[in-house]
Amino acid sequence: MALPGGEDTGLLIAASVVTDGYFIAEPGLLYRKHPDQITGQANWTAPSEWMPRMRLIEARALALQDLWKQR
Repeated sequence: MALPGGEDTGLLIAASVVTDGYFIAEPGLLYRKHPDQITGQANWTAPSEWMPRMRLIEARALALQDLWKQR
């Protein structure tokens, strides 16, 4: 199921649970915001949109983590 927004970030967050990470000095992703972007809209952070999105991302992360542990 696709998220109504934040699909790319959700995927990165979920994938981050299956491997150790580290910080690098230079950014690996650039985040640019334009006026028509969905994350700039008021409903992006409305609880009715935000909470279901976060629950889906968390569920994906936990599922990936479980699969990774079974390896």
